[in-house]
Amino acid sequence: MAKGTISETAVYAIKNPSSIREIMSLVTDFKKHPEKYPRPLIYLGGGWPQDPPPPVLKEVAKEVVEDDNTWIESSRYGTTRGQPDFINGIVNYEKYVFNRKILEEEVIVGSGSTELTAAFMLSILDPGTEVIITRPGYLNYPRQVQIETLLRCKIKRWTILRNHEFNPDFDELQEMISDKTRMLIICTPGNPDGQIYTDDMLNAINDIAEEKGIWVMVDVAYRTFIYEKPPSYFSRERSENEIWLCTLSKEFRIPGWRMAYAVADKELISAVETVEQARILCPNKMAQEILTRVLQDNKKLKSVKEYYEKGRDKYKKVAQYTTEELRNNIPDLGILEPRGGFYVFFDASKYEKSSKKLCNDLLKECQVALAPGIDFGMEGWLRLSFAPIVEEPETLKEGLNRMKEYFSKRK
Repeated sequence: MAKGTISETAVYAIKNPSSIREIMSLVTDFKKHPEKYPRPLIYLGGGWPQDPPPPVLKEVAKEVVEDDNTWIESSRYGTTRGQPDFINGIVNYEKYVFNRKILEEEVIVGSGSTELTAAFMLSILDPGTEVIITRPGYLNYPRQVQIETLLRCKIKRWTILRNHEFNPDFDELQEMISDKTRMLIICTPGNPDGQIYTDDMLNAINDIAEEKGIWVMVDVAYRTFIYEKPPSYFSRERSENEIWLCTLSKEFRIPGWRMAYAVADKELISAVETVEQARILCPNKMAQEILTRVLQDNKKLKSVKEYYEKGRDKYKKVAQYTTEELRNNIPDLGILEPRGGFYVFFDASKYEKSSKKLCNDLLKECQVALAPGIDFGMEGWLRLSFAPIVEEPETLKEGLNRMKEYFSKRK
């Protein structure tokens, strides 16, 4: 009997797999079969935090599980846009932690920021329309655009790094926007670059967006990992054309819970909600119940805020250490100084033009896993993530020493 066929979209996905997910498969294999590898694998590829969630979250989770009525009720279906009490808690969380006023009708909850990004793409993009993504930019955005629009949307790249400096050209952005452009996606602090848009930069973007009539998705996954005083836009009200994408995965260190929310125009929120009715039915109700008890309680939020402050200092120290070690011990790298987030992004093209070959060689010869820059739109660059080993300084030191050995042999 003849087999059925798969779609062009699936073929595209097979030919363009996520390098991060492929590296995750390697990590899993190493854990199951460490005897296959000459040395222990040091994973500096993925961007998940290693440190545990705030203690208050575990305390509240126990309360929910041990209360029979709450346990049963939170195991049932919920509303598509998110539970009303949870959305109310989000409003309180934004006000207490970020001093930011948002409205309940502007909020929608999703099953992680990846899923929620896809829902907005489906609600905004039509076949033949365009979306602008930064170069460099988060590696999953282009794949999402292609998969969610069935390969029928054009992607344009706006270059924000020049000569190893964060230097967006707003004239270039304005020229890129056509009558088919629907959305621009930016990330601040950036992934993979760790850079932060200034107030003037975001104001310039919003002025262009309002003039051209396009949406601006502002992905703030790393906003609690800003090393210095954050720009004022993190605490101001949303501009008219902005979509704020907020994930609790990084902030609460709970990526496995798949919890995120967006703040946007209420009519756009209604459109996304109806799309989500056909896609996910509702986000995780149990996770919402647990988080609601934290987000609505300012005493608990006080402990969360203190947890964020300690975490910010910890990540800043590790970022500085990693940057200094690379700069002092491996010559001819073009290193971008991170200002937030989990990553050090650097140009290694003087050693090898192909970032995928560099990553493969580091993996095979040194058992060190990094992410190739080509997947972020920057060939010759590498992304080092210190998040998976932020509480293992000796592991990080060993990984950096192995990298030094590798590059010194090739000099």
